[in-house]
Amino acid sequence: MERIVGISEAKSRLAELIGEAKHGGITFILRKRNQPMAVLIGVDEFERMRASLGRADKSGRTQLSPELLCRQQTLMARARSLRERMGAPEDRLAEIFADLPPEGDNFWSEIQELH
Repeated sequence: MERIVGISEAKSRLAELIGEAKHGGITFILRKRNQPMAVLIGVDEFERMRASLGRADKSGRTQLSPELLCRQQTLMARARSLRERMGAPEDRLAEIFADLPPEGDNFWSEIQELH
């Protein structure tokens, strides 16, 4: 269930609203001058939302699944190998941009049509 509460009312009833959010499962939309400013939800709902977005560690950073972590490590190893062989990419930007098709060229749209 969702309820709208003004910020001044929320200040005076904060402990009560927290209890209703935690134990009653109510979501409070806090408004100031008819503009939504924040949302007050119970920690269980917050954890459910966070879990649906991906696991997070204590610092709040999302942890990758083992499969994605392995893929990330493989890509990072390949990137390091390329950097060792070819140098830093920023050192070669002028060379890379010089090889791009000029503005107005249909190269990229033709490539997309082939796939």
